[in-house]
This record gives sequence, C-alpha cells and structure tokens, in this order.
Amino acid sequence: MTAYELGRVPRILVGGEMVKGLGTLVRGLSGKSVAFVVDGAVARGGYLEHLQRALGGIPSATYLVPPGEPTVKVVNEAATMARGLTEPVVIGVGGGSTLDTAKQVGGVIAAHYPIEHYLLCANPWGGHRPIIAIPTTAGTGSEVTRTCIVSDAEGRKMWTWGDELLPDVVILDPAVSATMPAWVTASTGLDALVHALEAATGQRRNPISKGIALHAIRLVIRYLPTAVREPGNLVARQGMQEAALLAGMAIDNCGTGIAHNIGHALGTLYHIPHGIAVTVALEAALPWNLQGNAAVYTEVAGCFGVRPEDLPRAFQGLLEASGFATALQGIQVEAMNADDLATAMQAPENQPMLKNNVQVADQVAILQLAERTVKVWQSHRG
Repeated sequence: MTAYELGRVPRILVGGEMVKGLGTLVRGLSGKSVAFVVDGAVARGGYLEHLQRALGGIPSATYLVPPGEPTVKVVNEAATMARGLTEPVVIGVGGGSTLDTAKQVGGVIAAHYPIEHYLLCANPWGGHRPIIAIPTTAGTGSEVTRTCIVSDAEGRKMWTWGDELLPDVVILDPAVSATMPAWVTASTGLDALVHALEAATGQRRNPISKGIALHAIRLVIRYLPTAVREPGNLVARQGMQEAALLAGMAIDNCGTGIAHNIGHALGTLYHIPHGIAVTVALEAALPWNLQGNAAVYTEVAGCFGVRPEDLPRAFQGLLEASGFATALQGIQVEAMNADDLATAMQAPENQPMLKNNVQVADQVAILQLAERTVKVWQSHRG
C-alpha cells in the first residue's frame, strides 16, 4: 500500500457563457477591483473588452504581458500595477506564461517583497490575493497547478511553488483558443501530452493522478490533430482544454521528469518555446526511459494502441499528425552544444525533474541524453 496526498483543485467552470458571470465571481471572492494580467494578443483581439463588460462596473487595471516566458522584471512590474488597486482579484488571461505571471502577482502583492524573494522556495509566501485563470491555449495546465516558471535577471529558467499560487477559479472558454495559430496549437497541445506522460510514469506517480493523466493522453490523441486542422472546431478545442487541465492536475501531484529537465535547460540556453523544447526532449529521452521500464509504460502505450516498445514510433506519428514541423519554423538556434546542455540539466533548479524521472540519469546518461537531444533537434531542422 502506498501513502500519498493530492492537492486542492480550483473551482472549474467550462463553457464560454461562464464569463458572463465574471462580476459575480469577483464579488464572491471579496474583490473590490480587478487586476487583469493579459496576453497582448488577447487584448488586441477584443476578448479583454468582453471580460471588462462582464465585470458590471467593477474598476480594473490591465498589465499586458510581453511575448516570451515570464521574467522577474515582468512579474514585479505587474505586481506594482496591482498594488495600486483596492483589494483586487487578479485575473490572468492568456497562455501558460501569462497565467504564471498572474499567479505570481497574486502571491507577491500579499506582502512587500519582489518575486526574487520566493524563487526556488527560498522563503514562504505571505498569503495571496484571489486569482481567476482563463487559459487561451491548451497545454501548460498552469490554471490548476501550484508551480510557476520565471526567468531570473541572468536569464536562468527558475520556478516558484506554493499553495498560494493555485488559482481560486478557472474558466475554460474554448472559443478564445480558436484563434491560436496552428503551430501554437500543436506545440502547446504536445506540452499537455508530455505533462501527462511524465506524470503517469514518474517516481511520484499515484493511482488517482495516473488515471487522470491517462485520460489526458487519450484526449490529446483524439483531439489535437483535429484542433490543428480545424481551428474553429470547438468540440476539439474544448477537448484540448480539458486535456491540458487534467494533465496540469496530474503534474501538480506527480511532478515531471527528464523531458522537462532537458526542456528547461533548452529554454535557459537557447530560449526555445517550452512546448517545443519538451517535445523534442521527450522524443530524445523516451527510448532511454523505456529501457528496463516497459511495464511502467504499458498503460501509456495502450492509450496509443501499441506495445511499450512501439511507443517512440507512435509518439512520432502523433507529432506528424499534429503538424509539429510547423512549430519549428522560424526558430533560430545557433549551434546547440551537448556539453553545455548537460551542464544546464544538472543545475539546481532542474534537479527535481531529474530525480523524479522513471529512472534517474547519472552523469554518463545525462551527457548521452544531451547528445541525443542535439541529434533530434538537428534532424527536425533538416
């Protein structure tokens, strides 16, 4: 018998009509104002105005999150904006980077410290303001996790964690994700798959979270190719939002593994978008993970309708069906170096992912995986 604990799940509202009650939700959280933390593309598309009208007169201010992954500078700037409001509810609207920014703002403004004070759990949070998360992509699952990513002043990809970072309410509106470009749909959707696969097979896996993760995998296999081909298909869009949320719930309790270890190292060194980085990393690491661990992957392989030994090929088939090649277009990376990658994989901020993998890589294996990642990257680049 295995003992384990599962974290709290936010209140989850599914369907576009749910945003009409946004003002009621804010008042129910004892908010007197709203700090919108919004992806710039979302604001330009008119969705922000739709949400502002739904507030029913509640005052608000908006911080537009710049492109790219969150930085300490961005989080601190958004927190300064939010501190100027009276008892605000923080509403994050965007992809994982924007939601991570909003979540950290909710924690930072409860005290007087900047976000640097909380990196890598260096200090406990001093509380938090209520947070509502409205994801516009379907990948990170940030809307249901207690973990956030943020780069420090030196560009190192760090993380923060705490119960205070878990949103109070999540709204899934499939229509808002329908405008995502195909490459964003593919890369974020594959991020959800990697989350679910690593949660289902990692050292901290448990029966309940594994069941959630396996269903997330099934949803991605079923809906991601359709969402890429038919961007206006709201059934597929909702299926992918549900998959990302379930995968987020799974990693919140089980953590991630070597693909995220490598992916974070790639992000630090080469600023490769997260979904692309972890997908390439899993493609490189999956054959190694399977060595001596086929039984652990039996149910995951079953979701693809194959045996464990055929899982790498099945994964590559999903990449092709989802148009992953389009996600790589336009990404410029100068010579990728395996030694540098191996060093970054062993950095303190990446140790939890390394240690939670289905098998823990030693220094020899780390270098081999780094070399394999470089080869996979080069193969995709032609």
